[in-house]
Amino acid sequence: MSRPEPEDTEGPDQLPSWAGAPGYAPAADDLPPHAPMPGAPPYPAQPELPPPSIIRPATGSTYRAAVSATAIWALVNLVLQLVIAGPAPSLRAFGILLGSLVVHTLLGALLVWIVARRKVWPFWYLVVLALPVFWIIRIALVALVGS
Repeated sequence: MSRPEPEDTEGPDQLPSWAGAPGYAPAADDLPPHAPMPGAPPYPAQPELPPPSIIRPATGSTYRAAVSATAIWALVNLVLQLVIAGPAPSLRAFGILLGSLVVHTLLGALLVWIVARRKVWPFWYLVVLALPVFWIIRIALVALVGS
């Protein structure tokens, strides 16, 4: 009786006979390239990256954006005043109206900016936030000064 011949386990699709031995760790195909061997030509130079941007990232909504958002409601107030009450009887009355709108706009913008200064808000968020702030300040100060 003869012993069967061992089959050839090494081939292009087969692992070598020592592949299952203790301590064997298969190499991954996605390893980064190694340093060139001594005497080999050097790798091509790495392209230089552009310098980093110097522009500081925005950290919050600006006071200018808050003033712009609040000024929209001041213009709405001015248009309503001119449509409902008609033109001002004198230039002095019109100047007082504009002066009070400027003061109320700046105060309202200050409150809007205090709320929105921590992060950048879209402009329409500021406009919606400025709506109650402007009108409450406007009504409160007109009631205080008017009485």
